[in-house]
Amino acid sequence: MVRTFRWAAALAGILWLGASLAQDWTPSRPLRFIVPQAAGGGADSIGRLIANGLSERLGQPVIVDNRPGANGGVGAEVLIRAPADGHTLLLVFTSMMAINPAVYAKTPYDPIADFRPLGTVCDLPLVMMASNSVPASTATELVTLAKQKPELVFAASSGNGAFSHLLVEMFNARSGIKLTHVPFKGEAAAVQHLIANQSPAIYFGTPVPAIPAVQSGRVKGLAVTTARRLEQLKDLPTLQEQGLGDYNEGFWYGVVAAAATPTNIADTFDRHLGAISRSPTVGATVSKLGCAPFSLSGAEFSARIKSDLAKYAAIVKAVGMKVD
Repeated sequence: MVRTFRWAAALAGILWLGASLAQDWTPSRPLRFIVPQAAGGGADSIGRLIANGLSERLGQPVIVDNRPGANGGVGAEVLIRAPADGHTLLLVFTSMMAINPAVYAKTPYDPIADFRPLGTVCDLPLVMMASNSVPASTATELVTLAKQKPELVFAASSGNGAFSHLLVEMFNARSGIKLTHVPFKGEAAAVQHLIANQSPAIYFGTPVPAIPAVQSGRVKGLAVTTARRLEQLKDLPTLQEQGLGDYNEGFWYGVVAAAATPTNIADTFDRHLGAISRSPTVGATVSKLGCAPFSLSGAEFSARIKSDLAKYAAIVKAVGMKVD
């Protein structure tokens, strides 16, 4: 009996050690981190912060590869074609994972079947801003203006099907106006158009470009899309506060790998991303970017993607959003 007990204990120890070793995956070469938006926008800033954090923790360079196009579709295709060995990752965000499938008849990826969610890092509100040639200082004033002069102001977005596009359609439907939607090639291009003040336009942008643009007076801040105000723009009221509807629309960023990525590799990234999102240093940095730390595990992130798919499919149908 003693001999049997010792054998069982030894076997249990071997199995435990094997399981532990299976979790200790480390990359054998530099990693490629696909950011499916143009350099210079909010997604790029968040992506580079995540890349730096992973590089420090994994002991390998993490090279950011900007692949804009199709609101994330171009970058998604790059990941799908890459080996599922943990050396290629993809930054994903709300519109790419939860809105595209609702507005496009066909996407080059399936947000559930093609990816393995690894975790989230932060989420943020969007800022409704306007070029200085728009004769309105609040979202409420913009509604009044748009009803009086429907063709004066157009609404920019970072691309067809983007979250900024959805917010335009939501704002039109809930306010009883019809701002013409004009898609740009990424957030940086849309913000630069407003800053250049070439024509009266509005845009729902991430805090990364919005905060300095509003603070410097290069554009006007009209509202914030979440129920809470943005810390860096404390005087800017929310859409709710202006009586324009029950808005509480935020924008999350997460990381995925290819669907066939082994569990031990996915678990490694799950732990590292959790540590990055909870790090006080990273928290302070993302807060400066207007992004609040938001830590979901891979399993929790998977559930959030599925719930947001259902939520935004219903909203898209309700507002009659169509891809131009």
